[in-house]
Amino acid sequence: MAIPNDPTNLGRALLLLQKEKLITLKEGKGLLPTALDITDNPRHLQIMELEGAQLPRVLDDPKVDVAIISTTYIQQTGLSPVHDSVFIEDKNSPYVNILVAREDNKNAENVKEFLQSYQSSEVAKAAETIFNGGAVPGW
Repeated sequence: MAIPNDPTNLGRALLLLQKEKLITLKEGKGLLPTALDITDNPRHLQIMELEGAQLPRVLDDPKVDVAIISTTYIQQTGLSPVHDSVFIEDKNSPYVNILVAREDNKNAENVKEFLQSYQSSEVAKAAETIFNGGAVPGW
């Protein structure tokens, strides 16, 4: 099994494997567990940590049966996260991008206009098209 090696997406992948009951992680590791935090691996998964951008290509490697790939990279393969995945994060995933503004400009007109245009059905539809159904609006 190939998973991303950067701390955030590594933790994200391990938490997804735990959610699917494929591994067990130490308690209290929050969103950033590492492979060292695996306490149980009943299926004896061999986990290979790779650069996220490499993950779509390793699907062609006969040594790799499964890869956990973020929506950003899966779109390059032509696969659909919704239709081609074995399992997928649910809509309540804590891994959503958040738009923030400084305290001194959070009520500025241009910020309000941006949020209004960004949090629209048009943007949601475009994201769904771009990410083959794998994008979940965070608003």
